[in-house]
Amino acid sequence: MDEIFIERLKGLIKESKLTYNQMAESLGFKSKSTIFKYANGQITKIGPTGIRKLAIFFGVSPSWLAGFSDEK
Repeated sequence: MDEIFIERLKGLIKESKLTYNQMAESLGFKSKSTIFKYANGQITKIGPTGIRKLAIFFGVSPSWLAGFSDEK
C-alpha cells in the first residue's frame, strides 16, 4: 500500500486511542501485529476486503483510506 494509506491508517489508530490488541480483536484479525504491520508499511498488499473492514471499523470511506478520495 502507498504512503497515503499508511499515513491515514496511523492517524486513525492514534485518534482511536485503542490498543493494537483491541483493534485486532474487534476486526477479527488473528494477531495485533497485522494492524501494526499495515500501519508501518511492512505489509504492502492489503486487498479491498481488508481496506473495507478497516474503513468500516474506523467509520471512514474505503476510498479515502486507500487514498483514492479526499472525502473522509
